[in-house]
Amino acid sequence: MAREREFDEHKAIDKAMRLFWRKGYDASPLPDLLREMGVSRGSFYNAFGQKRQVLADSVRQYVDGGMDGVLLPLLEPDAGRAQIEETFRRMLAHTSGHKGRYGCLINNCMTEIAPRDANARKLLIQARAVVEDGFARAAQRGQTDGTISRRESPRAIGRFLLNTFSGLNVASKGRPGREVLEDIARVALRILD
Repeated sequence: MAREREFDEHKAIDKAMRLFWRKGYDASPLPDLLREMGVSRGSFYNAFGQKRQVLADSVRQYVDGGMDGVLLPLLEPDAGRAQIEETFRRMLAHTSGHKGRYGCLINNCMTEIAPRDANARKLLIQARAVVEDGFARAAQRGQTDGTISRRESPRAIGRFLLNTFSGLNVASKGRPGREVLEDIARVALRILD
């Protein structure tokens, strides 16, 4: 008979996710990860097998949570222009807040781990595709209802907005100030006009 887990796996992954987000994957050695997650070494290996699996679970949980809530408007089934703009407002609030100095878990992992780990790269590309697809669907809906220009295809708009979104996260790590980040978002959103 299997033993019942003595910890909440979802909460443990959330704690691991936040550690990876703050410090990075390589700078989060197993003893720190175990302490942060509140699990023993044996429980860790029984539940997750290895540190890479915890990273994969962390990335999935980060995406499922709308990247800490920032993407929730964009992921609404009827998202359009208003939700694109709200997503950027949330991004500005995030990048200007205390979490802004950590950037984005996905971006951070793309630069730290993806170049050397094909499995991580595949997972991270899938995570980025969720965001690109959200922007593309919202752009298409906006083009259909006339709130977004048809100069560019919805897919091209989705790709551009994802790139800008990622760039805002990277820029925020240098703490340039909210005005700088607002300028970037304002100019980027002009593509919708």
